[in-house]
Amino acid sequence: MLANCNPDLNIGYRTDTEIYAAIRYLEPDTGSANEQKDDTHPMPNPDKGVVICACLYIAALVGSAFSWFYSR
Repeated sequence: MLANCNPDLNIGYRTDTEIYAAIRYLEPDTGSANEQKDDTHPMPNPDKGVVICACLYIAALVGSAFSWFYSR
C-alpha cells in the first residue's frame, strides 16, 4: 500500500511502478469470482450439482406422471 495517502498529490509525480502497485492492491484478481478456482471444494462448480439434481427431480416427476397416466 502507498505510504502517503494524500489525495492532493498530482499523479504525474508517481512512477509507473507505484501506479501499477496501487492498481494491483485495489484489484488483486482481475478474473471474475466465477472463474476463480477453489481447490477445497470437491466439485469444480457447485452450481452444476444443483442444476443436475433439479433436472433429475423433474425427470422423475415426469416419468411418474407418464406411468400413472398409462396405468389408468
